[in-house]
Amino acid sequence: MTRAVLTLTPFVALGTCIVVHVILSRAFPGLARPLGILLSVGVAGVGVVGVALFGPADRLPAAVGPPELAAVWLLTYVLLAYCYVIGFFNLGESARRIRLLIDLHQAGRRGLSLEEILSTYNARMIVDVRLHRMITGGQVRQQDGVYYTRARIMLAAARLLVWLKIAYLGSRSELSAPTPSERPAPR
Repeated sequence: MTRAVLTLTPFVALGTCIVVHVILSRAFPGLARPLGILLSVGVAGVGVVGVALFGPADRLPAAVGPPELAAVWLLTYVLLAYCYVIGFFNLGESARRIRLLIDLHQAGRRGLSLEEILSTYNARMIVDVRLHRMITGGQVRQQDGVYYTRARIMLAAARLLVWLKIAYLGSRSELSAPTPSERPAPR
């Protein structure tokens, strides 16, 4: 393997992750979205580690062994996969703005009235869709018309995102955006 191939391996793994994710999503439409993501990221991650451990050992500098290469490649790949999952897939999955733009484009010259938009994008529909996704994803369970959390990992991730919002946006709570007087002055 050449040095270029060694350098590109995490990016090839990201491409593999995306292809596996598309195949899983199309072949198994009922598969929970978080499970599909986990499987696609995992398959490519195993490939990265396998290539690092069993592939180019004879072409590595003496100071770098297969375990070190596996660690670096895996870390690089996981960061790239994170960017795909959070920055691309999740954006298209949950952003109403993107879906609304697609609907407006599909309506063409006719456009959509506010009533038509609100019939599709009302609070009840949004909550129903999100609850259904969380139930099928194993994050929430429903019993006797009451909803409960199931997966603590998702609760921890939600709390982390709230903390990041507070830290980055300077909000005093997770429910509010900072007012102009709370924002730091530009330097």
